[in-house]
Amino acid sequence: MPHANPARIAGIGYILLSAACFAVMPVFGMRLYAEGLRPTDLLCMRFGFAAALLWAIVFRQGLALPRGRALWVLIAMGGIGYTGQALCYFSALRLAPAAVVALLLYLYPAFVTVLAWLVLKEHIGRRKLIALLLALAGCALTVGYASGAQPLGLVIASGAALIYAVYIIAGRLVPRGVPALVQAAIVCTAAAVTTTLLTLPEGPRAPETLIGWSAALALAFVGTVVAVSAFLAGLARLGASSAATLSTVEPVLTALAGAALLGQPLGLGTIVGGALILVAALLITRE
Repeated sequence: MPHANPARIAGIGYILLSAACFAVMPVFGMRLYAEGLRPTDLLCMRFGFAAALLWAIVFRQGLALPRGRALWVLIAMGGIGYTGQALCYFSALRLAPAAVVALLLYLYPAFVTVLAWLVLKEHIGRRKLIALLLALAGCALTVGYASGAQPLGLVIASGAALIYAVYIIAGRLVPRGVPALVQAAIVCTAAAVTTTLLTLPEGPRAPETLIGWSAALALAFVGTVVAVSAFLAGLARLGASSAATLSTVEPVLTALAGAALLGQPLGLGTIVGGALILVAALLITRE
């Protein structure tokens, strides 16, 4: 490839690495569930470990911290938005296959489009309208033919997509000058505080085996720090549209990981419905 752009090739590699790291999160989560942990325990450790690692990077690089409104928006995004989305996602994994949960999460671009139209008065063009219809059709197929999924799991997974869409809309209130790693550190810290508080009524639980602790650390390091950092690195090299488009391989990788590592089969309805959802996401991100 004599005319290949090294920066672009590196960017593609970073985005694929990020997608792969996000895709294996259900594997670590299911291991922790086998140890008797609840979603709140799992997320408490995930966000706590990730926040510590992110702050170490932020202070090492000497990045400036936000103040005032930007700081409070980020705290709310982490303590309410990201916490709610993550709780729904990992709770849904207990009630539905990883592939179904990951595909329903990718309804969020359609939800973002609708919310941007309702809240920010953004125009919905023909391409976005087609994408919304495809997303709805894909959701209907995925839900209607989801093998091994409980109805509550499908509802919770869709709720994760809706909460994530609200999170993204709220993120537009953060000034562009705030470094992405600083945003991630504040969001993870706020989420860690919230999930820790949620564990207090019944008392926090921790893994009882070395494998369990390894899964908890991997969830934080691989599924959060590496995944987020790799996505940001790819974003800087490819731009927002290309990065978002390429990241739609994530639910595909999640489905493959679920089938290979968790023994979760893929039904025809899930495959066809998921394909429609991914096409819709591609149309919206290309827009």
